[in-house]
Order: sequence, then structure tokens, then C-alpha cells
Amino acid sequence: MKRIRKYRIQIEDESRLQRVADITLSPASIALICLGSFAVMILIAGILVMLTPLRTLLPGYLKQTERAASEDNLMRLDSLLGVYERNQTFLDNTLRAFDIDRIPSDTALNEINRIMSPDSLLPASALEQKFVSTMEEREKFNISVLAPLAADGMMFCPVSDDGIFTMASRTDNRGVFILGSDQAVRSVADGSVLASYYSTTDNSYTVIVQHARGFITRYDHLGLPLSDAGQSVLGGQMIALPPRPDKSGKRSIEIMMWHNSQPLVPYEYLGDSGVPKIAEPAFEDPRGR
Repeated sequence: MKRIRKYRIQIEDESRLQRVADITLSPASIALICLGSFAVMILIAGILVMLTPLRTLLPGYLKQTERAASEDNLMRLDSLLGVYERNQTFLDNTLRAFDIDRIPSDTALNEINRIMSPDSLLPASALEQKFVSTMEEREKFNISVLAPLAADGMMFCPVSDDGIFTMASRTDNRGVFILGSDQAVRSVADGSVLASYYSTTDNSYTVIVQHARGFITRYDHLGLPLSDAGQSVLGGQMIALPPRPDKSGKRSIEIMMWHNSQPLVPYEYLGDSGVPKIAEPAFEDPRGR
């Protein structure tokens, strides 16, 4: 039978010839004591590092001011990214809204039909129907009464020396004007240029002019503009060169008009080229005075 080694530690007080302690240890107990002592030392070192300024001596540790500055910069960066994403989404939606030639994909149409299915929508309430009816009557009144009254006495000049509106657009808010020859596009009335920019979707220019009495005219599919934003123009003044002819040699532009934000039919106020069109005053029966 193998004997187990044991180690004995004795502590004596020589001044009194008295044994103070007598400890007997085996190799296993010595190993346990060493491990326990090592664990206690690690625990004490961890407490000192966490609860005392010694933690600032650790590699990679930031000072309190630097840590606060880093957190503040991270929050600012997150806010800037959020603003950038919202602005980018707004610009993308704006480009889609002004892209008149964009054709939605079948997947998008199916998704819209699925989400906006008539079976899933509630019918309009009585208040909603009344509101819609009131706004429609107000818009009809603005177009049929207020706009002609505001146009009384205004002299609208021809868009070009020769040219006509297409028959299909003479009753539409977006008038298509065919230029008869290589003639520049002219302002239909006195005003100031609100905007003059290049449209990448149409490879052409757009000019918007603000006139008196709340009228606004927009010209699309133009050639090189001859007036900049903020410039004052006179009726009949050239504001842009004609566009390039299409495959059939035809030069056409689009004209839109508004009066106090209400869309108008351009042909009713501009007509075809020729003598300037003067809006006739409304007839008033003398007996009604």
C-alpha cells in the first residue's frame, strides 16, 4: 500500500517555549490552498480595477471626457444619417412624381391593388361626401368665374409667330402646341421667370413664368432657355429656343396654366397664333343695374 505524503508546519513561540500552531497538510490540500489564494487575488484585483482609477491604466480605455464626446458624436452621426435618409427618400419620391413617362411595373400595380382593394376600404361618410362636393363646386366656380374675371383686360400674346394647339389638347389642362417653323417660344404675358431648369427625363428645358393677377404659365419640352430665374419678361418676348424636331420633323411643346393654383385650359386663353388675344369683359345686362 502506497503511503500518502504529509507535510507538517509548526509555529513555536521561543520566548515562552510554547507551540502556537501545528498544521499537517497533504499535497491535495496544498494545491487547493494555492488555487483558492490565486482566485482571491484575481477577485481583489478585479474589484480594484472596477472601483478605483486604476481602470484608466488599462489599454484602450477612454477617459470620461473622451467617452462622453465619442457618445455625443455617435448620436449626432445617427441623427445625420436619419436626416439624410429622409431627404433622399423625399427626393426619390419627388423624381417619381414628376416623371410623367414612368410606367409602374406589374408587381407594383398588383401590390397597390392588393393594398387598396375596394373591398377593404370603408365607404365615404356623409361628411366626406359633403366636403368633396363643396370643394368640387368651389373649383368649378374658380375656373368658370374667377379666372375669366381676372383675365379681363389682360392681353395674352401668341406663343410663337405661327403654330396651333392640337385638337385633342384644346379641352385639356395640358395643351400641346405645334410650332409651325423654327420660331422661338415667347412669353404669353408680362411677368417674371420663377424657374428655368433642365429636365433629364425629357432631355429638354422647362420654364415657369409668374404673371399678374395670379396667373402662372409653364412651358415644357423647350430648347435652350433665353431667360433665367428671377428675370422679368414682357409679353411676346422670346424666352426659349424651339425644341429639336421629332422623327417626323414636328416641333411641339406643352403649356400649362394656373390661376390662383387652379388649373386652366390654355387654349381658352391663348388660342392659336396670330393676333394677340384680348379677354373680353363679361356681358352685363343694363336692366340688371
